[in-house]
Amino acid sequence: MQERKRLYIETKMGTRERIELVKWAATNQYDTLVFSLQEKIKPNNALIKLAKRYELNIEAGGSDLSFLLPRRLFMFHKGLFRMEHGKRKKACHFCPTNPETITAIKENANAIFRHFAEIVTEPRIFHLFPDKGFENTWCACPACRAFSPAEQNMIAVNTAAEVLEKIDPKAKLSYFDYKTEPEVEAAGVPPRKNMFKLLV
Repeated sequence: MQERKRLYIETKMGTRERIELVKWAATNQYDTLVFSLQEKIKPNNALIKLAKRYELNIEAGGSDLSFLLPRRLFMFHKGLFRMEHGKRKKACHFCPTNPETITAIKENANAIFRHFAEIVTEPRIFHLFPDKGFENTWCACPACRAFSPAEQNMIAVNTAAEVLEKIDPKAKLSYFDYKTEPEVEAAGVPPRKNMFKLLV
């Protein structure tokens, strides 16, 4: 995977600030802009057009893994979400061993990847990292306790990667490098072939 110099665009930034940031990136050796999967950005967006004018690559993703499971489901579907000290928690991640969670992730990943397929530069690259600052906050339900945080993360990202491969077999999905657990790839949850490790 060819290394790119990426600039992650914050979702809270205003339009004018973003335009200035794109210009700055183009003159400071950045070659790629990464938009959050939570963006409702469209192909004809002025910012996308400006980025392409500067010949910048467009990628999508970041610390968006939890976004694949809508928080609105928590009220009536608590079992989809992570357990902590015996209680289900709405914030941060989810229960990756629950088959219903996997189904929900696949449905949402399909819609999100298809939306961004028109925007992301080919060959398409997406990113799915754990919630920023909460990398090790995963599920502690009886089923998930058999897996480390890194393995739970891999289960979740593998699920999204399977969906992405069906949409675009050439697309790649990066995942968070759990530097403290180098053995995770040799464990029971190896990454799919369309995934690559990215240092963030």
